[in-house]
Amino acid sequence: MTLAFYKVNNSQDFGRHEFDSIYDDRQAIIDKLGKLSDEELMCYDVSSFGTLSEFACDYNDELLDGGWWCVVIP
Repeated sequence: MTLAFYKVNNSQDFGRHEFDSIYDDRQAIIDKLGKLSDEELMCYDVSSFGTLSEFACDYNDELLDGGWWCVVIP
């Protein structure tokens, strides 16, 4: 499972509820998120301790503060 954070003000105008209707369709979520630039998207594989450590560091460094939405990729 992956947590994907995307900028509130993004190039595709994805809003908070953009993925509600496809919440269980991994490929559809990945395809949509693939339209965003690297600066607009941050992903963390929650099954990997290393990636979770990166998430904790980014969160504590306040990189995800102010202006990010989150979607779970099953």
